[in-house]
Amino acid sequence: MTKVKVITDPKVIKLMLEDTRRKILALLRNREMTISQLSEILGKTPQTIYHHIEKLKEAGLVEVKRTEMKGNLVEKYYGRTADAFYINLYLGDEELRYFARSKLKTKLEIFKALGYEFDEEELLDVMDRLLEKEHEYKTEISKEIEANEEKLKDFSDEDIIHAIEWLAMARMGRDEEFISLVRRLGEILGIER
Repeated sequence: MTKVKVITDPKVIKLMLEDTRRKILALLRNREMTISQLSEILGKTPQTIYHHIEKLKEAGLVEVKRTEMKGNLVEKYYGRTADAFYINLYLGDEELRYFARSKLKTKLEIFKALGYEFDEEELLDVMDRLLEKEHEYKTEISKEIEANEEKLKDFSDEDIIHAIEWLAMARMGRDEEFISLVRRLGEILGIER
């Protein structure tokens, strides 16, 4: 299994964001499982889980890892095709951009609950652009990691994910537009040094 798989196809990203499929991918991160095991944990019928597994297989996110004979039946154990999937919601697809922006609106509600006052549209625009730039860097770094898979086989998934974060932070710290946007974010929120 590969460490990191970069997902750039908007159709595959949308497929991954569906609630049941997202839960299946999360469960399969820890171990291989059968349709019946997934069905029991998720409280869904085996037919429903099978449908979602087939969609995930078609997208190249899940595969049969092994089979076992249970009486007359063959049990298939499914697993992910990568330890970590990296998706970029800023690939030009309007639906995904809308989804990314709507996720930001929740953060604005938290800011309001904490007593911050701001112009919502301006703040959303700045946060949206910051996230877009962050995704650009993380996609670039994830592709770099994907291309160097063999050199990284002895490192844990967690360490690789943290390395992506650190490398992205280092690159963003050299990006004048990003730095300017972070400063503007602080100004909009009225954050003093």
